[in-house]
Amino acid sequence: MLAAAQQIAVDTLDDKRFHLRVGMGTHGLTRDEIHANAGLNAIGQYYGDLDELRAILAPMLGIGTAEERARNKASVREVTPGQASELLSATTPVQQFATKSAVLTSRTLLSDEQIGAAAERLLEWPGSDNEEGAGFAMFALGGEINQVPPDATAFVHRNGVFILAAETSWADYDPPRVATANLHWLSEFYQSIFGDTPPSQSYQNFPDPTLKDWRRAYYGANYDRLVEVNRTYDPTNFFSYPQAIGT
Repeated sequence: MLAAAQQIAVDTLDDKRFHLRVGMGTHGLTRDEIHANAGLNAIGQYYGDLDELRAILAPMLGIGTAEERARNKASVREVTPGQASELLSATTPVQQFATKSAVLTSRTLLSDEQIGAAAERLLEWPGSDNEEGAGFAMFALGGEINQVPPDATAFVHRNGVFILAAETSWADYDPPRVATANLHWLSEFYQSIFGDTPPSQSYQNFPDPTLKDWRRAYYGANYDRLVEVNRTYDPTNFFSYPQAIGT
């Protein structure tokens, strides 16, 4: 399913009417709950004819049992703008969470081996009381995003197909050992996907305190210019945190 979704994203990279987010995840406290809740998900939107959308999604809609195919086909439907805003609404994880990201280009899309390794590691998630659980989401880029030159704005990621965000979460009231186990798992989960050579770019809105060369990963060649802007408009570094521009 994820392989099909990646190919669809490549095929529709220049189509401004289409957007897709896919991922895998789970939640729960016990091993049985974590295994039972593990699964894949997809959500998105298309500004066009319903039959056109089903044709675009055909490689995904043709996967699974007859019952699964029927259910997935029925989930692709025409809605009003108000209904769409409800269906597409999402929040960042509440309570405690950590994330690691990567910008995937057409040359660094996930292989079947990488997806399989991530799926295996997902089932080894240590669990927590946070219903947000753990896993990864892939947010498709393309469209107008990729039409802007990388040096035109602070946002440098203009040649990507997806932003991948690997996440784990735990509750405020979980004991410290749960947080430690989740952070350790996240590092292993990310490494199971990318090994020791992850993609060079990461998304600054998914900050990763463990990222070594975060300046280039977040901002690329734009970083030095952003430092000059920061010195001009925030000379005292009022807007500052450990990965702030100029630190």
